[in-house]
Amino acid sequence: MYQLGRISVYIGILLVIAGMLIGFGSMMLDTDGKAITWLGIIPVGFVALLLGTVMTQLSGQGKDIVRPDLD
Repeated sequence: MYQLGRISVYIGILLVIAGMLIGFGSMMLDTDGKAITWLGIIPVGFVALLLGTVMTQLSGQGKDIVRPDLD
């Protein structure tokens, strides 16, 4: 579950970046149909990013990390 969450976070980040770069780039080139499609992928990327974050936090891994005392 933890590994699947990490993969989902990476996919979400890539979808958001690709959607923004290609979508806004297409708007500058006046190809509105392509721009709308790519800009519509951005919310899907945010959902994947949120899902991955929740999955990694709820998986329970990483709780045994020893943190040094700051005293």
